[in-house]
Amino acid sequence: MAELVLDTLRELQEADQELRRLEGQKAAQDRILRARAAQIEKRGGEVDALRKKHLQARKQANQKELEVREKRAQIERLKVQQLQIRDNRQYAALQNEIKFAELSISKLEDEILSDYEDIEAVEAQIREVEAEAAKQHKELDALRAEVERQKDQLDGQIQACRAHRKDIEDRLPSDVASRFNQIADRWDGAALVPVVRDEEEGTYSCTGCNMSVTQNVYVLLRGRSSKLLTCPNCSRILYVEDR
Repeated sequence: MAELVLDTLRELQEADQELRRLEGQKAAQDRILRARAAQIEKRGGEVDALRKKHLQARKQANQKELEVREKRAQIERLKVQQLQIRDNRQYAALQNEIKFAELSISKLEDEILSDYEDIEAVEAQIREVEAEAAKQHKELDALRAEVERQKDQLDGQIQACRAHRKDIEDRLPSDVASRFNQIADRWDGAALVPVVRDEEEGTYSCTGCNMSVTQNVYVLLRGRSSKLLTCPNCSRILYVEDR
């Protein structure tokens, strides 16, 4: 009886692992989509950062242009004042102010030119990143369609595999099936593992956790024990390949 149950359990394990494999493939499709979407979102963040940089550079240039206009107006006022005074020292002082303002204008104009070069460079970057993002969105749409197609195909396979697994499980006593499911959930589907004998050492071990089992366990498995035997360390159900 135990031998038949063990054979059915091994069959159930094969179906269970196939079901887990198919479900894992389906989950992997969703992960692929999320990863690609995250890449596009990151690219969108780059565009936002570039736009902020562009706006800041534009504000700086506008502020400097305003300062240039103010400096030019200041120079005009100073020149008017020069026409109204006769004192040479005051005239010279006003002339120095005019020169200082002109130097400030020259410096500001150089900075404005540099700012506009930066603005043009940022605008080029924005166009490049936006074009790449648009391309990636198209690729994502195509990928999403392909993933949905594959998931639909996997859903059919999963449904068939799940039904097959249930048919096998229904052939087992309910307590045995429940025990299998608990162990399988703990060890990612590997509820049954073989015991192997080291011919040189004369020892026996569970291939699930590589811990030793007694010779008595091995003998019982070879002799088709009337009950299921489990590893004392990992609790997996044991069997021998060449029973």
